[in-house]
Amino acid sequence: MGAKEKVTTHSKANYIYEDGKRYKVYNLEDAPVQQVAELLVPYTTYFRSPIAKLDAIKKGLQPNAINDLIEITGATQTDVSKWLDITEPTLRKHIQNTKELNLGISEHIIQLFELFNKGLDTFGSISEFKNWLKHYNTGIDATPFDILDTITGISIVMNELIRIDYGATA
Repeated sequence: MGAKEKVTTHSKANYIYEDGKRYKVYNLEDAPVQQVAELLVPYTTYFRSPIAKLDAIKKGLQPNAINDLIEITGATQTDVSKWLDITEPTLRKHIQNTKELNLGISEHIIQLFELFNKGLDTFGSISEFKNWLKHYNTGIDATPFDILDTITGISIVMNELIRIDYGATA
């Protein structure tokens, strides 16, 4: 491990520079945010490189990605099984299995990880983002949480987060 240097950029987040790479570190008093950020670390390479994302999708994520998804999102197994369009018993089999997840499930999980990473960045708090997901949004004419069952739905929510970042909300 290289030397770390901490640089404060604004009140909600700090950045740590390690070996020439910048990592966002949220207010250390907000332990859930830090925990979510740490859970997302293994997947962040996929957010920055479409080639890395495609490679991971084709290889299939490890089954523990489902547990990471549940922990990061705070969703129930029922919610996650609806998002992934599988039954709860099938979801439990995937969790207990050692075989890589299939293409469709891997892609959906990576997209959800990317969305939660963006939501954390936009809101600065995972609890604020989760709260926002559960409320009707006029900009997308839906409750964001309810449209996470398709890649298109995730894309719509992601675009709304970008609009929020730019102050272009309805």
